[in-house]
Amino acid sequence: MRKKTTTSTYQPGQSIDSVMKKYGLRNVVKLASNENPYGPSPKSLAIAKKISNSVNRYPDSKCYDLKYNLVAYINKPHIKLNNIIIGNGSNEILELLARLYLNDKSEVLFSKHSFLVYKIISNAMHATIVETKPKMSQGFGFMGTDLSELNKKITKKTRMIFIANPSNPTGTILSVKDLDDFIKTVPKRILIVIDEAYFEYSEYMGMTNCIILLKKYSNVVITRSFSKVHALAGIRIGYGLGSDKIISNLDKIRQPFNVNYVAQAMAVESLKDKKYIKSSLISNNDGMLYLKKELDKLDIKYLDSYTNFLTIYLGKNANDVFEKLLENGVILRPLDNYNLKSYLRVTIGTRQENISFIKSLKKIMSKINA
Repeated sequence: MRKKTTTSTYQPGQSIDSVMKKYGLRNVVKLASNENPYGPSPKSLAIAKKISNSVNRYPDSKCYDLKYNLVAYINKPHIKLNNIIIGNGSNEILELLARLYLNDKSEVLFSKHSFLVYKIISNAMHATIVETKPKMSQGFGFMGTDLSELNKKITKKTRMIFIANPSNPTGTILSVKDLDDFIKTVPKRILIVIDEAYFEYSEYMGMTNCIILLKKYSNVVITRSFSKVHALAGIRIGYGLGSDKIISNLDKIRQPFNVNYVAQAMAVESLKDKKYIKSSLISNNDGMLYLKKELDKLDIKYLDSYTNFLTIYLGKNANDVFEKLLENGVILRPLDNYNLKSYLRVTIGTRQENISFIKSLKKIMSKINA
């Protein structure tokens, strides 16, 4: 569906404080924003305290230390310092890419139910948005990106394609082979942005990340985040990977000192603390299995997920369940903004948070089904 720019506003999950005040609660569980409930690595917290007295100085505008550590972390010969850009969250890099490639004469493609930021930044550049149909056949990838539909919508005006992999808010994923086969058919003038904000989770679940595609294609950029498994959402830091030329062009239009001093240092220490990150991934997997088991008992359907959240189907009861969960001190994410009014998104929390959610959900569903 082709449409000119319209107003889209990102709506973050409700805050714990606001729900406490509204419902007079003492304890609230927030499972709305796909945050790591275990917090940052102890090593990254320690470095933040250590350097706090130095924040009167400007940060390294080039983020050299973090880039060096990312090269070592990624450990691929085709990824060097000049293939990396650091941003104030991966959202900043997505916005820079839109500024570089889009204008009022261009078209941008992404699947329906994709991350809302793609629409926001495309609107800001007055580009024509083309949303394609998601996969509608039941089974693996249901409601995720349909690459054949994307291919059908490519025109002479197409300048960018956004693909979240895994996708938010659906949690679905595409194989690297399928993406490779798709990219082969796309004209080289079109930039393909693969958003891998959740790739650590999907890797732990046995899927392969898309880094190899950068070796084969100069028109591919991968964006990644420290907000999810690294638990640094509050300090805003992410990175992008691409060809020397694209990264150089992005560097020319980014703001100097766009990434703060503490964020850079915490990200470096988090990359080094592999033991802690693995522990977070294990806990997330255990929580995912627990929620799936309990949702199965309640006969509540959910989409395939290779992330740290599940998108659950509640049909006409979705809004009522959301409101009643709030009254019980559990915050989930309604998906009206994504045209998924029959679904709610639940972040995998700590064991106790997951138990609290299921306990409240069981009570609510028993009354609905009575």
